[in-house]
Amino acid sequence: MEDIELNVGGTTFKGVWIAILVSFASTIGGGIWAASEFFSRLEAQEEAVAEAAENASNIQAGFQELQETMTSNIAQFSTRVSGVEQSLSDNDVSQLQGKLAELGTNIAQIMEQQKQLLDLRERIATVEKSNSETVLIIESKVKDIDSVTGSIKSLQTEVNDLWNGLDAVANPLR
Repeated sequence: MEDIELNVGGTTFKGVWIAILVSFASTIGGGIWAASEFFSRLEAQEEAVAEAAENASNIQAGFQELQETMTSNIAQFSTRVSGVEQSLSDNDVSQLQGKLAELGTNIAQIMEQQKQLLDLRERIATVEKSNSETVLIIESKVKDIDSVTGSIKSLQTEVNDLWNGLDAVANPLR
């Protein structure tokens, strides 16, 4: 290694300097590769956060739809109950037998509607839970991205310093 010489532009470099230069260049190459890998992982994280935000929007839209359906069903239920009450007050005892049969039918329908409302409430609770979990995941990912951004800035500063160092080594008389 001591006998190897490299003549570049009238300057002769001995074997030790060539070895130092090769090791320094491989270190910089490895650093550039690591930064590239880091940026590709960061892009994957950004895609995951965007997908989670889109899922949260879809869940919110579904929740709104369920809420509107439930409100409509409750309004229908109230209208039916009012109608039944009015019918009972308008009818006298002589027609009570026929009205009781009609009332039984209406109550059966009301019970069926109430079962549907309970099912809707359970679905809404599930959507709300899923929505809150998604919000927590999104907040966590945003924090992760903020910390990664700080690390990227630090790495960028280090890479710039390394390039400046290489420029200084390449042109020591500058």
